[in-house]
Amino acid sequence: MKQFLQKAIPKLYGFYFNVISLFSKKKAAQLALEVFSTPRRGRILEHQAPFLNTARQQRITSEDCLYMLYHWKGNGPTVLLNHGWESNAFRWKYLFDDLKRLDLNIIAVDGPAHGNSSGKLFTAIKYSKVIKSTIELYEPEIIISHSVGAMATIYNEYHHPSPSLKKLILLGGPNSLETIMQDYQRLLSFNNRVYNGLNATLKEKFGYEIEKFNAADFAVNIEANTLLLHAQQDAIVPCSASKAIAGRMKNAIYIETQTGGHSLHTEENTKHILDFLSKA
Repeated sequence: MKQFLQKAIPKLYGFYFNVISLFSKKKAAQLALEVFSTPRRGRILEHQAPFLNTARQQRITSEDCLYMLYHWKGNGPTVLLNHGWESNAFRWKYLFDDLKRLDLNIIAVDGPAHGNSSGKLFTAIKYSKVIKSTIELYEPEIIISHSVGAMATIYNEYHHPSPSLKKLILLGGPNSLETIMQDYQRLLSFNNRVYNGLNATLKEKFGYEIEKFNAADFAVNIEANTLLLHAQQDAIVPCSASKAIAGRMKNAIYIETQTGGHSLHTEENTKHILDFLSKA
């Protein structure tokens, strides 16, 4: 029954959008965007709180979002950690001890509508504004970002290059919004009228048509030495996404790993990260 509902509910959403589009394509698109932008998971769970409570915590305003920032003080360079979709700053616990051994000054954030941050809606562009605010406050020399956090980081660097940034690590990052939206359309089975309405809504709201929002295009001017890791068995984002991004960057190393899936939580990937950080 549970599996049936998991498959049926998205189709019911799609059917609803299709019906609404008969009367108002714009309204159907707005509803489809709202559902797309609403995370179902990612708030702080009970077992995650003790680790996050070891940090100094700050609530910081970034335009329409009050977001949570976690700070573990170190004497070395500052590193900023940006999680992905339906996650929060706890996802970095697996890497935390290794970063502390390097005496890094560790900053992590909860993205909009995730963790202890405010809001109900999340987009890569909204997240990029949180990242921008954090960079302005702490001037990190290193940024490590996962999944849509990588896309948001690249987008921010395109519009607001960070003078302090020396090393960038991108983990399992998506490239094409068009690929993401086409997957969303297939999952819900909404029609092209709704899809075209979504395209118009995104153009009006964010200034980009779906097919023109590509992380690879935003990455072309990044000067920092960059490591892109992507697992061969990533079932969420294909390796071709990171390959495309790396192919447009000036100083990029792309490594396709054997383990970790989309999360990349394995010793193999941690070793790649630490080796990259240890290089001059």
